[in-house]
Formats: sequence, structure tokens, C-alpha cells
Amino acid sequence: MELVVKVNDRIETAGAKAFVTEKAGRANAVAFDHAELRAGPTFGHGLYLVVSGPAPKNCGQVILVPSLEQHNPEYRRIEIVAEQRAPAADHGLALAADSYEKSIPLSGLAGTKGIELIGANGTQKFSLTGGASS
Repeated sequence: MELVVKVNDRIETAGAKAFVTEKAGRANAVAFDHAELRAGPTFGHGLYLVVSGPAPKNCGQVILVPSLEQHNPEYRRIEIVAEQRAPAADHGLALAADSYEKSIPLSGLAGTKGIELIGANGTQKFSLTGGASS
């Protein structure tokens, strides 16, 4: 497989196991630097999607949100979004972090071919059927 990245209307490719395409359209979408599939923490717990990147400013936390709109899609969409913190919730404390790492179990979430991670800086498809993603 190859990695396809759109940078300033230019397409670049390199060897990889997923594709990166257009940006997400959500206002609270969060960018990611790295995403991978990992085995569960103990034997038999299946695959987890693990995502990391720069922490967005002025948000409570980063969450991974699977789209359940379609019953059986080829690629289940999982969006990276920032939950907004209530103004009074921080009590004047600085809760700054430089980066985030989030994970989600994929058991029961994957589409017929895999998953599609959607962030502010692009999307990445992971094939879970053993074939190439497109």
C-alpha cells in the first residue's frame, strides 16, 4: 500500500499501510500525527485504534467518535473531535498539554472492509480484511 498526502494542492506518496486524503469538515475536528492498530491489552481483546497528535488549544478533551449513521458501511468512520470545556469548569487552572493519545476498541465498530479515521488534517483508512485500502 502507499500513503497519499495532499499538501498545498500537491499529492505526495510513500510506502505505508493506509491512505491520507482530504480534511474533515467539522469545526471541532482535531489534527493527528500518528494512527495505528494495536492488539488489545490482554490476549483475546482484539484490535484497538490508537491515535496521537498535538493537543488543541482551549478544549476539555480529545475523543474518538464512531459514526453509526450507516448500518454496514465498507469503512466505518471514526472522527477525532475536541469536546469544549465549560468556561467555569477549569476554575482558573491552566490545564495545558502538548499532545494527546487516545484509543478505541474496534470490536463491533469496523465496516465490511475496515475503518476510516477522520481528523482536521486528513483521513486515514485502515483495511481490516487483509487487502489494500483505497
